[in-house]
Amino acid sequence: MRKTYFVLHKYAGLTLGLLLSLIGLTGSLLVFDHALDETLAPQTVTFNPSDRPASYSEILAAAQAAVPGNPEPTRLMTQRQPGSPHVVRFPTPEGAPGPIEVSVSPTDAEVLAVRGWGTTEYTMTWLYRLHYTLLAGKNGKTVVGFMGLLLMVFCISGVVLWWPKLRHSGTRDWKRAFSISRTGNRFRFYFDIHKVFGIYFLPLLLMISFSGVTLVFPTQVEAVVGSLFKVEPRPALPGSRVISGTPISPDMAVTIGEEVFPGGVLKRIYLPRNSEDSYGVTFRAEGEAWTNYGASFARLDQYTGEVLLTQKVTEIPLGNKILRWQFPLHNGDALGIVGRWLVLLAGLVPALLFGTGLYLWWQKRRLKTQAQRKQRTTVTTITTTSTEPAKGIMAEAK
Repeated sequence: MRKTYFVLHKYAGLTLGLLLSLIGLTGSLLVFDHALDETLAPQTVTFNPSDRPASYSEILAAAQAAVPGNPEPTRLMTQRQPGSPHVVRFPTPEGAPGPIEVSVSPTDAEVLAVRGWGTTEYTMTWLYRLHYTLLAGKNGKTVVGFMGLLLMVFCISGVVLWWPKLRHSGTRDWKRAFSISRTGNRFRFYFDIHKVFGIYFLPLLLMISFSGVTLVFPTQVEAVVGSLFKVEPRPALPGSRVISGTPISPDMAVTIGEEVFPGGVLKRIYLPRNSEDSYGVTFRAEGEAWTNYGASFARLDQYTGEVLLTQKVTEIPLGNKILRWQFPLHNGDALGIVGRWLVLLAGLVPALLFGTGLYLWWQKRRLKTQAQRKQRTTVTTITTTSTEPAKGIMAEAK
């Protein structure tokens, strides 16, 4: 069984380790995606706070006027931190990789940037496409999901290979299993690096791989989780009951949402897409584990403001909580700033394991080739030497 795991671990790593390293490296960069985006696009950062911030209606109007054709916005994402912009999203233009996003100053509704999501000019979203779909759409997304499953296989097979063998005394050398030897040769050093980093980051790699698989294959994972824990079906998004009249303003929708989630922090406003749709507001309610996202939401009648549906993430069944936790666990947000740094480091580990594993394989292959050449040379020498006496006897007979 150990030999089988070794063959699986080695050849799967050699053939797919580079792709897994790419996914891990891009994932590490995305841990602090918004901070990096503001560094790459400093024009989106504002340093002129106002006593009277612009209303959400003013933000949306300014963003709509900045987009050619004045399309209707679909959502507004509130600023991450002081100085960050509000971001308004519009539908995806035909042939574009993603929607148009407009960064707007929250203080005076000044348009700071108009960018296409997933394009090279919007670098961090392009990296997101690379990480999530390998720039290959749905097919690439499926490949990334299977790579997450492969990472879980690596973790399991790696534990089997790492597990210390029994010594003659009947004990196992646990100290050596968790340490890097500095007295051995270079091969031993890289072997220990591969072994120790793999085992120390094993819990994080399992968490990241499972959460990544959940994001790619949500229906299948939901079925698995539902077989173990109670999972309520996803609520259908209700439409407005009144299909006529003047819609309420986004600011009014936010005010109603704040009454539903007192003390909560507004994260997104989903705007009605047609006359029958409803408003959606998401909040980071009190008791939620993550900071940059809100999982509690409400749907409101766009004409009357009546609350049609609410869901507090702290009050849903355990199975639903497990599913909701996967995204903030995947990027480390659920564990705070320490969790983000741990996930960033874990994203670098597949590249480290691939590099050290490739070195170990190449060294063993080189030594094996040298040994085979030496063996052939020895056989040739013995054969040549053994034929010399026979030649002498034949000459004497003649």
